[in-house]
Amino acid sequence: MAEPPLSADPSASTSASASPAPDHDPAFYTWSTFFSILTNTAPPTTRNAYFNHKDTLNEAADCARCEASKTWLFAYSPTIRFLRHHLDLLVTDPSAASITPENVRCRRCTTNQSGGFSPEHGILLCANHLRNRGHLEDTLAHEMVHAHDHLRFKLDPEDLRHAACMEIRASTLSGESVAGVREKAGSAECGQPSGL
Repeated sequence: MAEPPLSADPSASTSASASPAPDHDPAFYTWSTFFSILTNTAPPTTRNAYFNHKDTLNEAADCARCEASKTWLFAYSPTIRFLRHHLDLLVTDPSAASITPENVRCRRCTTNQSGGFSPEHGILLCANHLRNRGHLEDTLAHEMVHAHDHLRFKLDPEDLRHAACMEIRASTLSGESVAGVREKAGSAECGQPSGL
């Protein structure tokens, strides 16, 4: 069997390998692209196209895993149950909704984030960026601290000082920080790290 002739133009071979061709041979595309990413030889466009393609293919499975983990965390996680209890204490209007599994949504995200909080929509969990149940628990706790701060304090997320304070509190109180950083991060302006 004769080998294909080598091209004199080195860009011709890289452009042919960079273009995704999953319709021809999906296994070859997956493994060749994966190993080029692993060896750090894939250009950023190929890397992004590969991960977007995989996220699209795995969307249903990722969202199902996220939903199952979310339901388990609301039932059994001491951190999530503690935060939900304190959020329920802040909701004085019976018609107002607290944070429940129904207003925590698992979706595929195109941005590079694990989750987000919106006062109008609730909590978003990016199912395609969550590594495991522990990562989901940390992200959910972080967003629940944002929800608590929204209900408890008059914070303006457009004010950079308030935004920095909200992120410090959410990172500290959700357990993302190490103990030494936790003690240094608390201040009278941002609240004490020892409790809500």
